[in-house]
Amino acid sequence: MNQVQIQLPQSIHEKVVTLARKEGMSLDQFLVNAISNEIIRQETHAFFRQETASFNESDFMAALAEIPASAPEEIDKI
Repeated sequence: MNQVQIQLPQSIHEKVVTLARKEGMSLDQFLVNAISNEIIRQETHAFFRQETASFNESDFMAALAEIPASAPEEIDKI
């Protein structure tokens, strides 16, 4: 495992320590979770940006038009 040393402003450090305690985690665990969540967020954003780059509205509308009209099943009704 690698070690990283960072300097935090006092106000951020206090907030992070408080949040970690509320979650019942060590400061290290909390920061690893926070960084992991940010990595997942960034990767998800990049994935959808890439996937939507080739979106073609006319192809999408044509695909929707092929779906037959039908009433929702009883279980799907609100």
